[in-house]
Amino acid sequence: MTCVASAKQLAIHEPVRMQARRATQPLIVRSPHNPILTADMIPGSAACVFNSGVVFQDDQFIMMANVWDREWAPKFMVARSTDAVHFTINPANRFTPPDEHPYVPHEGIFDSRITAIDGAFLITYNVASRLGGRIRLARTKDFEHFEDLGFIAGPDHRNCVIFPEKINGQYVRLERPNVDDAGDIYISTSPDLIHWGNTKLLLERNHRYWASAKIGPGAPPVRTNRGWLCIYHGTRLGMNGHSYQAGAMLLDLDDPTKVIGNMNACLLEPTADYERAGITPNVVFPTAAVPVDNDQLLIYYGCADTCMGLAIAQTTALVDACVNA
Repeated sequence: MTCVASAKQLAIHEPVRMQARRATQPLIVRSPHNPILTADMIPGSAACVFNSGVVFQDDQFIMMANVWDREWAPKFMVARSTDAVHFTINPANRFTPPDEHPYVPHEGIFDSRITAIDGAFLITYNVASRLGGRIRLARTKDFEHFEDLGFIAGPDHRNCVIFPEKINGQYVRLERPNVDDAGDIYISTSPDLIHWGNTKLLLERNHRYWASAKIGPGAPPVRTNRGWLCIYHGTRLGMNGHSYQAGAMLLDLDDPTKVIGNMNACLLEPTADYERAGITPNVVFPTAAVPVDNDQLLIYYGCADTCMGLAIAQTTALVDACVNA
């Protein structure tokens, strides 16, 4: 199961890759194709598509697209691309909210993340309710058949990403419990993906001004030869509400409870029109970081809870920025 795309797969994406290689400042550049997925690209009728996980498998980029239709019913649709930018969407709804109290369809499911591990793909997502969100887990090998593994967190949890390999014989995840609509990043382990514990605080909000209000895990961690590269989100509260940014930190390979580097400045902030205007204004929300050859990292992110964007960075440059902060 190959999880790194080659230049051949990205042939028609070459303008983006060239732009990223030339860039020295800033560390990250937006795709000129942004937004890469919008509501009017969804088969049928949709109000928005946002905060969707992406993974690379068998010469394809596969997205679990988080869609709300025009009646505000949530749907998860599988979208596929050969060039990382242009996606073909299967209109079949793959996931529905659980049929149990207090979860009801209009509360929503969203914020999918995808991790390749153990010859399969793990999909975590949030199930919202009036009593708080919970994290649910599914597993697939082909994105056609899905196994529901149930809830893996109590209320109120908002975000969860699973590492792409076991560490010291344990599955590892980053998570964000929600307390008074604030959040910090915690790390937990599990022997079986279902029972999680050994929970420790990893990173507190307010370590940077751009992350002063709340933070949470974004993309599943990416292994580098210097540590686990983690793209996360942080928010600050201004006079007109929250603004969501993306940042990067580096965790120790053998002991990911240790933060060994963290960028000072945010990596990406809402400046483009499609990031500043939408259902929730001023939001960039990272959900996937996909390594490709030539040291490129494709970072997928939700824009203003309305559409999906793509930004490109160099992995080694991000690691350097974390370590040299």
